[in-house]
Amino acid sequence: MLILADHHAVPDPTALDRLGEHQAAFSAWVAADPSREARYLVAVREMLEAGGAAAELRMRSRRLHAPKNKRSFRPFVPLAASLALMLVAGGIWWRSQDDAPRLIAQSEARTPIETRVGEKRTERLSDGTSVLLDTDTLLLVKITATNRNVEIKRGRARFSVAPDAQRPFVVHAAGTTVTSQGGSFDMTLRDGVRVNPIDTPVMIAFTRPIPADQATSLQLRPGQLLKLTTRLATEISVIPAPRSEQQWVTGVKSFDNVPINEVIAEANSYSETKIELATPALGNREIFADIDIRDIERVAQALASFLDATIDRSKPNKLILAEKK
Repeated sequence: MLILADHHAVPDPTALDRLGEHQAAFSAWVAADPSREARYLVAVREMLEAGGAAAELRMRSRRLHAPKNKRSFRPFVPLAASLALMLVAGGIWWRSQDDAPRLIAQSEARTPIETRVGEKRTERLSDGTSVLLDTDTLLLVKITATNRNVEIKRGRARFSVAPDAQRPFVVHAAGTTVTSQGGSFDMTLRDGVRVNPIDTPVMIAFTRPIPADQATSLQLRPGQLLKLTTRLATEISVIPAPRSEQQWVTGVKSFDNVPINEVIAEANSYSETKIELATPALGNREIFADIDIRDIERVAQALASFLDATIDRSKPNKLILAEKK
């Protein structure tokens, strides 16, 4: 109903990639169940058709002032009320926040929290937990009287968990579940899953396929890093956390003999402009340096200096590093 009513910002509510300020909430809602997209389109199209018929019968005087070849997307009030009842019966409801209203499924009641590329933001949840979201991150949050659950759909976040003996704080990502009773930890879902406790141990459980000789749960302590790829039945890897693992919160990261490909991948996640290598094999070289990972120009310059390369800016939104001839 909010999308239909917002006809200035959303002139066509069937254009699913142009829903204005409602886009993030809609995308998160559909991501949880892709079949919702088709159900949404059916409901909206029926609403528009019904609204057109109502306009013919009851709003002739208003139509005199509008172009005859255009359809108005403002729903007729009685029909809007009927659709609202239908949506509630189907398990959909609207929840108002301090900012724009969000669309969430009643059966899940999960609130989407999202950052854009290059954005970093702190959110405080209703239980008192603080969440620092990194660039291009999407979380679905469900806090109830009996449970505290978050799902990471993409990106990275630092959770500073408010203690609650009756409600463990649980974060899910790609078949990996982290349970915390309090304290802070980082969790990432990008090319794979990474978990790094900051000051308190966390419990890890796996619902994804893992090798038969490995346990389906473990305790992860501060100073340890859990790494998993997105492949099925991947081996669980727990290693000492490098000093750069927690430095994403400040931006300047210490790369100690790290492949340049990894540096580029992280820098690119913070910018619409992307660094590329004219010779891909250069990405295997390792670098030892402190780099402001959020400044794409400074990263490109640091890598160009290290590789003795030039920076080609001739293509839009690309910084291509090429070896000097």
